[in-house]
Amino acid sequence: MPSSSVDETPRTAVQQVFVARQPIFDVQDTRVAYELLYRATREATHAHEGAPSQTLLCGDTALHSMLSIGLERLTGGTTAFVNMTEAHLLGGLYKIFEPRTVVLELLETVDGTPEVVAACEAAVAAGYTLALDDYDGRASLDVLLPFATIVKVDVLNRDLHALAPMIRGLLGRGLVVLAERVESREVLATAREIGCTLFQGYVYSRPETLDGRTVNVHQAAVFQIMALLNKPETPEAALDEAFRSHPSLSLSLLRMVNSASFGGRGVDSIPYALRVVGREVLSRWMLVMLAVSVSSRSAVAHEAVLQALVRGRFCELITARSATGDPGARFLVGLLSRMDALLGLPMDQVLDRLPVSDEVRAALLERTGIHAPTLRLADAYQNGEWAVVDALGGDAALSGLYAESVLWAHDRLSPGTPS
Repeated sequence: MPSSSVDETPRTAVQQVFVARQPIFDVQDTRVAYELLYRATREATHAHEGAPSQTLLCGDTALHSMLSIGLERLTGGTTAFVNMTEAHLLGGLYKIFEPRTVVLELLETVDGTPEVVAACEAAVAAGYTLALDDYDGRASLDVLLPFATIVKVDVLNRDLHALAPMIRGLLGRGLVVLAERVESREVLATAREIGCTLFQGYVYSRPETLDGRTVNVHQAAVFQIMALLNKPETPEAALDEAFRSHPSLSLSLLRMVNSASFGGRGVDSIPYALRVVGREVLSRWMLVMLAVSVSSRSAVAHEAVLQALVRGRFCELITARSATGDPGARFLVGLLSRMDALLGLPMDQVLDRLPVSDEVRAALLERTGIHAPTLRLADAYQNGEWAVVDALGGDAALSGLYAESVLWAHDRLSPGTPS
């Protein structure tokens, strides 16, 4: 792309940006895409109202943030749904993305004017896929349907059977219908029944979607060892015996210690491995192992584990940057904040199995105490709740920290990567 389309962007605008993401699943509960959630252009753009429209568009902070971070880093190579205002569409800003990497999601504020129709036709001719967001069936959108591939329908607090005729009409046109803001298994089932084949919403981060009903033997062993690790009086022999009783954990421990992160020391005994790693690091590693073991259940579970790892690492990096607390404790809080969903257990039952501090317990159960602000900030950022991010003092550096957290989490879930 021409260098001017980036160089003209005001530096102040580039710094005022936040990016989050939400997964999209198909009928097999396979993750097929992420919607990237971002802050709209604000004061930096308004300050240049007299500039040509292309300059205004290139000053859009959100899209430039995606470029600076990189779609590959944000989505792990998965398709990205990118929100498009009418100004974005008419200005051709989508051309900074490769067509195969994105779906251009036209916001509900976009209407079927002749200019918009022409822009949609040009985008589709260039190989881009279009989606209509928050479709409500109004007649002015009819002219856009021939250019769309996907139509998103908001199902929150809606009578889905009343929506069925509209959805049948869309399916009759050969369109894919995505149900968004799905918040329960019942709604998900009904959305599937009436023809929706893509789904997005909080249901995918709630316990019932993870098929987690009881703690299996491997997970119980992890809980047992973590309890031993957190008791200073536990003798080394007891830890040795606990690992020996579970060969898969012993093998994982040895692989971890023999990895490059510990210098490839050639350790071949459990007691020595425990001394090399140390109890604090090992306790943290066990938590990651617990999460990774859950991720193998399904694509939905894998995504929830990925989010948990991202949140833990994000909390850790926020704390390290601000130097206002213990980064290790904040990692623990962030990771555990999703453990109820991962295990399919209420948070109080999860914590009953873990010897966590009162401060960690307060943050997770009551959202109070010294760890709570960081947890709330990370949670709001992941959910794209930008007003909350602002209120909690979030700044431009968060986008880089979040991208680093995503990469770290992907690495931990990569096959063959020591945790």
